[in-house]
Amino acid sequence: MAVSLNFSKEDKPGIKSALGEFRAIATKTDFEEERWLVNGCTVTLYSTGKLVIQGKGEESIKHFIMDRLGLKEELLLGIDEAGRGESTGSMTVSLVLGDKNRLRELRDSKKVSDLDKKESIVTKNALATATFSFSSRYIDFVRKKGVTLNELQRRVIEHAPRVFLFEGEKLKLKVDGRRLRGAPKEVEFVVKGDDLDPVIGAASVLAKVAREKSGDKGKRETWNSSPKKVK
Repeated sequence: MAVSLNFSKEDKPGIKSALGEFRAIATKTDFEEERWLVNGCTVTLYSTGKLVIQGKGEESIKHFIMDRLGLKEELLLGIDEAGRGESTGSMTVSLVLGDKNRLRELRDSKKVSDLDKKESIVTKNALATATFSFSSRYIDFVRKKGVTLNELQRRVIEHAPRVFLFEGEKLKLKVDGRRLRGAPKEVEFVVKGDDLDPVIGAASVLAKVAREKSGDKGKRETWNSSPKKVK
């Protein structure tokens, strides 16, 4: 069995310090930065910050490492979409409210394999989730009125987070991709964020699951046209 944990490059010194007392073993690829043997498990730190634990008892090693790092709760709202660039089917936008440290097992969310397993990690560890699904027919409907898919996502980003907030509270929002025109200034956009941030990755998983399960395979008739009003 293996467990993968998603850390940033800034976290790597702390990981090395936490595992410094254990025996170092030889790395096998150029992408591996360091490897250790920890209570019968092989722990590999990659240059990206990915940490892979392989062997019997991997769950206990995972909790040991997390405790050693002493990471504090980091609550944020991650947002991602699926299907915006497709010519068929729905576009889905998902929001996940959660502690970054409880979702670190989510990485490589672009890969559609093991989606059910990834979804279970999200639903088990997230505080709250929400998904908006725009069918292929609705996409054609709004594009004929001059509304782009970027605008649909921007509206979700601007208005949906209010459901998770109470008066006087502030919540850090992170969205995968480049900044959308007109998006609120306080929202942080992260290129490749679904691979760099666990909570955005969690939103990416739910968006993909929702799109896969929608059953909508319809062709978007407006795919090759500019979004403009049709008389």
